[in-house]
Amino acid sequence: MLNPQQQSAVIYCDGPLLVLAGAGCGKTRVITEKIAYLIGTKKVNHHNIFAITFTNKAAKEMAARARKMVHLPEGERLNISTFHALGMRIIREEIKHTPYRFGFSIFDSSETHNIIKDLLPKGSNREQINTIQWQISAWKNEGLKAEELDTQFMLAQEVYQQYQQRLIDFNALDFDDLILQTLFLLENCPEVLNRWQDKMQYVLVDEYQDTNGSQYRLLKQLVSKYRNIICVGDDDQSIYGWRGAQAENLSILQHDFPELNVVKLEQNYRSTQIILGAAYDVIKNNPHEFEKKLWSDLGSGELIKISPFNSPEEEAMQLSAEIDYHKILKNTMFADYAVLYRSNRQAKLIEQVFRSKGTPYVMSGGRSFFDYVEIKDLMAYIRILCNPKDNSAFLRIVNVPRRGIGSSSLAKLAQSAESSHISYFKAAGNDAILSLLPTRAAQKLKEFQQTMLKLQKKVLAHVNADKIVDELVTEIDYIAWIAQTSKDKTSKHNRTKLVYDFQKWLRAFTKSKDMNLIDAAAQITLQTNKEDTNSDDAVHMMTLHAAKGLEFTNVFMIGVEEGILPHRNSIEEETVEEERRLMYVGMTRAMRNLTISYVKKRKNRFAAGDDDCETGPSRFLDELPSKYISGYGKVTKESEEKQKEKKMGHLAALRAMLD
Repeated sequence: MLNPQQQSAVIYCDGPLLVLAGAGCGKTRVITEKIAYLIGTKKVNHHNIFAITFTNKAAKEMAARARKMVHLPEGERLNISTFHALGMRIIREEIKHTPYRFGFSIFDSSETHNIIKDLLPKGSNREQINTIQWQISAWKNEGLKAEELDTQFMLAQEVYQQYQQRLIDFNALDFDDLILQTLFLLENCPEVLNRWQDKMQYVLVDEYQDTNGSQYRLLKQLVSKYRNIICVGDDDQSIYGWRGAQAENLSILQHDFPELNVVKLEQNYRSTQIILGAAYDVIKNNPHEFEKKLWSDLGSGELIKISPFNSPEEEAMQLSAEIDYHKILKNTMFADYAVLYRSNRQAKLIEQVFRSKGTPYVMSGGRSFFDYVEIKDLMAYIRILCNPKDNSAFLRIVNVPRRGIGSSSLAKLAQSAESSHISYFKAAGNDAILSLLPTRAAQKLKEFQQTMLKLQKKVLAHVNADKIVDELVTEIDYIAWIAQTSKDKTSKHNRTKLVYDFQKWLRAFTKSKDMNLIDAAAQITLQTNKEDTNSDDAVHMMTLHAAKGLEFTNVFMIGVEEGILPHRNSIEEETVEEERRLMYVGMTRAMRNLTISYVKKRKNRFAAGDDDCETGPSRFLDELPSKYISGYGKVTKESEEKQKEKKMGHLAALRAMLD
């Protein structure tokens, strides 16, 4: 059931391959079919095939599809993972060749923020800390060491060097290090490189256009022996430049692999021809290394509706009315509709209208389960049990629940530990150091350490992870702590339920994967916890970035205005090309109907006061051909009156149906 281009991509196995897969052209199917073809027809051992993508969700979906197509021995798994999970696997298996030790921690952004804050001069504000943190991450994404930099940003360079040493002292890596340290390991250890090149004889990369400099260098190292790299992606959907993705990696691939075979997937199985034609007329204004034009045999479809509004409030009210009317008219479900926007702040009014009308909706990018304070506390405890040198985790939970250990006592403990070159946890049991502290604080620190040591023995004895955590929650009396610190019964109930849900989830998670607490802690940290699950019947609300890879029958793109899409910053920095790709991504999410709206006047968040300011339609709307759209480009007083009449007609029809 593959089309000729998909078939060509699947059966080509003799060197580097770039599959330019347009939106909705079946790229995931090509990857899974190719894995099955390599195993079933080419008789390649599944241990020598690696598929890499960017999120755990995508990796799980790909693995589930591929498993249905191949027959593996009981207990065997396909090598399908994220870049970061692959990096963690290589470092763990080659730990003796690194400066790290078994049981290393993976620090999240809040923990790296705290380290950088500690390294900066006292009085540095949050913005300064964030700037340094972002810069260090950007350098790591480019594959640069602190000592290699040629920069005028001397403070950031100095902090980068100190920060990296601090991570080694803590036996920890940040997320960027999972790629960067793996890259340095392969570049500096030929023995390790050769071993992994022999393992990874075929490497398939999903969403290749989203790779950054470090990730590409890592791929190049791993595939340079067999040169069987299969990159699947779309340069028109490269929308993550702000986090280091380099669309130019497509050009670099062709330069580094001159024998590269290129296959274009241009048949779209998602959208009508009008939507595809309009999207093409927008994106063709960007420069292209490879030209492609999507086509569909799903029919021409409805014209794209462009709706101007006088205020954001009017836009929200009318959008809700349009969904209600269309839902009754077409007998559809709420889940058939999606509202897409450039930034989360645009969603507020839509939410308010939906709530007031009882319209069910689900927002992508909501608060993650693992972001709650209670879960972060338990995870910090788990990290201490798995890695006693994790000073960041120690500081988080040494006084949770409250043990009466003051900040001055902790400061003395930290200073003494660092001068003695030992961890804070080890210092908590050092009699010489404890003698410098107030008697009560010293006693509580020692009690805390003894409790943790008792549980650590069970970790090393490989007692079931869930049993250790259950005992931990009881031992520290965490539920009682929640009761003491909750503002009311509802808060107490919700917070307690979070703990019970975590225990239940950990039990199922570790049982299904047969892993101990150390493995579980590393895997949990890698979870991309922002990936959402949707309710059965609710309108989908999300940013254009979050919508990538998804599809909906009916799409509403709101706030398509100059200063929003393209964003004001991109206009000032002359990076409008990525914003145009974002517009293209939004348009190609629609399967049957696409409505684009803009507001003529809204609050100016960049100016003082609450005065309305004139805005206007995005330049991208001027790139849409008139033959594909309705409601834009011919706005006269007469046509505005007709639009009002049409809206009143919709409302009248809706009332009649309800009656």
